[in-house]
Amino acid sequence: MNLPHFEMFCEVARVKSFSKAAKLLHLSQPAVSAQIHYLEDYYGMQLFNRSSSGVTLTAVGEMVYKYAKEILKLHDKLENEIDSMLQSENQKLIIGASSTIGNSALPCGIWTFKEKYPQAQIKLEVHNAERILALLNDNQLNLALLENPISGLPDDLVSQPISNDELLVIAPANPPWVDRTEITLEEIKTAPFIIREQGSGLRQIFEEAITSWGMKLSDLNIVTEMSSTSAIKSTVEAGLGLSICSRIATQKEIRTGTIHPLTIEGKSVKFNYQLVYKSEKGLNNIAKRFIRFIMGPGTPFC
Repeated sequence: MNLPHFEMFCEVARVKSFSKAAKLLHLSQPAVSAQIHYLEDYYGMQLFNRSSSGVTLTAVGEMVYKYAKEILKLHDKLENEIDSMLQSENQKLIIGASSTIGNSALPCGIWTFKEKYPQAQIKLEVHNAERILALLNDNQLNLALLENPISGLPDDLVSQPISNDELLVIAPANPPWVDRTEITLEEIKTAPFIIREQGSGLRQIFEEAITSWGMKLSDLNIVTEMSSTSAIKSTVEAGLGLSICSRIATQKEIRTGTIHPLTIEGKSVKFNYQLVYKSEKGLNNIAKRFIRFIMGPGTPFC
């Protein structure tokens, strides 16, 4: 029995659905179901009533829910009181992130972490994956968040997956793309294309994908390279070409309709974000807490 069990239980109870909770927690539904079954076996009682429309708490489940919330609340209070006793040096955290996640999803996570641990002094460094790894190796960062795969990772670095994402082709939200959901490889070859710079994790993922399809970057009509995800999105919005981007990094533009997402016909490019850091021996208290926070259920990526 541990705190993540209670956190997962409370999330299922809140949304009244295993599948909804799994999506919010970035887990599979079987994984959530298995953890709830573990709790029910632990207490020897059924905690949820299952039906086709969702789940509701049993009488015992209501009692467990009440205590679980109090336990989580008390634990937060304990950590905040410990924080007040720690020296300020133990509250400093420098996080490095590739631009894909550092300019989009991660700031929400940092904001939520700061709400929970207001004493934390966090600095975020955003560069391409190659630069972030160099800073981490040079001990200028405590932690890093990068796209997987990460090539040439030194033996003294730990890498753990934290979230899934998907690579999309992004197009202007106007004809001929706006009424379509897919694009062919031949169309990708001929359309004006904007690519990320050498050293970008997203570029590496894209290169490896098209290589497996019998293509290479030189087959594309590349009009420019850019080192900024924001610049690429602005260029695509202006109708100057197509590009690649992660779904997480473009969700705002997709939602507002300024960029149109396309999947590649018959293909799917999924990847993980990885939390990378040196062995726990060298981590301060706030870094260890951030690892536990970002690896826990319900990671708050926006």
